[in-house]
Amino acid sequence: MAFSASAAALLALPFPSSSSDDSDEFKPLSAPTVPEPVPASPPPPQQRRQRQWLNLERDCNVEMKALARAGDVDEVVDLFAELRRRFAAGAGVAPNVLCYNTLLSALADAGRVQEVGGVFEEMREWGVAPNVSTLNILVKVHAFRASNFEAAYDVIRQMQGLGVEPDVGTYSTLITGLCRAGRLDEAWGLLESMVEEGCLPMVHTYTPIVQGYCREGRIHEAMELMDGMERVGCPPNVVTYNVLIRALCDHARFDEVEQVLVDSSTKGWKPTVVTYNTYMHGLCKEGMVNEALKQLDVMRAEGLDPTAFTLSIILNCLCHNSMISEAISYLERSTALNLCAGVVAYNTVMSRLCDMGRWPGVLKLMTDMIKKG
Repeated sequence: MAFSASAAALLALPFPSSSSDDSDEFKPLSAPTVPEPVPASPPPPQQRRQRQWLNLERDCNVEMKALARAGDVDEVVDLFAELRRRFAAGAGVAPNVLCYNTLLSALADAGRVQEVGGVFEEMREWGVAPNVSTLNILVKVHAFRASNFEAAYDVIRQMQGLGVEPDVGTYSTLITGLCRAGRLDEAWGLLESMVEEGCLPMVHTYTPIVQGYCREGRIHEAMELMDGMERVGCPPNVVTYNVLIRALCDHARFDEVEQVLVDSSTKGWKPTVVTYNTYMHGLCKEGMVNEALKQLDVMRAEGLDPTAFTLSIILNCLCHNSMISEAISYLERSTALNLCAGVVAYNTVMSRLCDMGRWPGVLKLMTDMIKKG
């Protein structure tokens, strides 16, 4: 795959060398009429070359991260390979651990598990010392991508032998993977081991366990855990509460959702658009249209702008309950109501009109859709 323009520009730069440009020779200066401060001595050639290598390493790492964010993993691999080749030829060493971590992370996010293992082995062979970020990337690969928890534990033990101790991110990543696999008891055991080793859990350590309980319908245990989080000084955040609200909605326990929202002001968290979308979606699934529309008003009163998904929830609900006129009204007034009416919203209502054989209404919405761009 061809490099991006910025990557190509980086590789086109001259690499540090021991050329005559590093000479300390200089021409004598004419004596000044007024005494001036003696300029600082330039750094020795070796120090300048080292600085050039560090700058090149930093610039390439920044570019690799940008390519990874854009999903150009092959370009990340190619750029790193060229950087490594130049380093080996010119400095006799490998790129630093930050560059290796960027490559490992890009491969991990792309699900290229076998390549991750190969890069890590190469990193060890070159004598590049891994750090806790390296450990967390490897644990994520084994726990998320491969669901190979024994390999994840082995990596942790191997890293400890190298003097790299797991941190809260390591444990949280592994706990999340265990909860996704339904291994809640094991996740709890790991949480207890974490505390015993003096590593304090954070919200994102507990939330996957809350989610695991909710997924299994064990809502009471999820709520007890959230109470326990408050007692240990690690209160749930909006993400944790959104998980709970989704579970309560799935079981049509809307009175409890209302209580959770009422308590938010005293619990130190603020509902978001996602919170209200989750609640409205739950209400709509039960055919409670008026209650869902009421939450739309509450959401606006809280200063939250509805999203395209908010409108999609409302329109689906109205169409499903044969309230097509109200759905059309929302579409026609979407701009005035500050609702994000995109092509999906129009398709939802037009599809229902087609089912009803109301072709003039379909054409009218099509025209309105085109006029709005």
